[in-house]
Amino acid sequence: MTLKKLALHLILLSACSAFLSNCAATRKVQAASILKKCKLEVVGASYDSVQVNLDKFLGNQPSNSLLPNSKAILLVQNIAKGNVPDSLGTLYFGIHVRILNGSEDTLWLRSAQGTVSFDSLSKLPIEFKDSAFAIVPGTSEAELHTHLNIDMNALKILATDTIRVDGNFEFSLAPNGELIHFAVSEKKPVLPEERTEFIDKAKNAVLSTIIDAWSSKLR
Repeated sequence: MTLKKLALHLILLSACSAFLSNCAATRKVQAASILKKCKLEVVGASYDSVQVNLDKFLGNQPSNSLLPNSKAILLVQNIAKGNVPDSLGTLYFGIHVRILNGSEDTLWLRSAQGTVSFDSLSKLPIEFKDSAFAIVPGTSEAELHTHLNIDMNALKILATDTIRVDGNFEFSLAPNGELIHFAVSEKKPVLPEERTEFIDKAKNAVLSTIIDAWSSKLR
């Protein structure tokens, strides 16, 4: 390759690199322009499911026994009173967010990594289970997922006055487009009735799981 051809080759490579960089910068600016017209609101939390370590607390009872399991009765009574033993299991729930998109373009939420905090008492990891979520013009609602170990502090954490979501969210201009990173930090005050409803659902779910598992051993 002659020096002239080499110089031309380098110029073309440089031009291509500059073009690609400019395209990436343009996409970043376009996404940022859309996000400036978007507002994320934390709507609240809802119960998903519960996993309870039953064998640890109920022990082994013969399947043909017609007698009530005294450990199960005591456990149910304690939980109903709000006395939750350590390492009872795991509570899975969702954090609902509402996204108001004031632009005329669609943006795609691809991933979310961060934490959800409850009055700074605990920080739980955020999980985003959708591969790509379309934030269309107008209002869209998405769900982030997290989990909480059920122990003596669980009810204190759930009896929160504020939910806060902090993290790094990744967006794109197409379902499989280039990822663009943005930081998110939003919080929401929790109304007393919302708090009571969530705790009641979580408590009832734990009790139902224990009673169903106990009943199945008597069949």
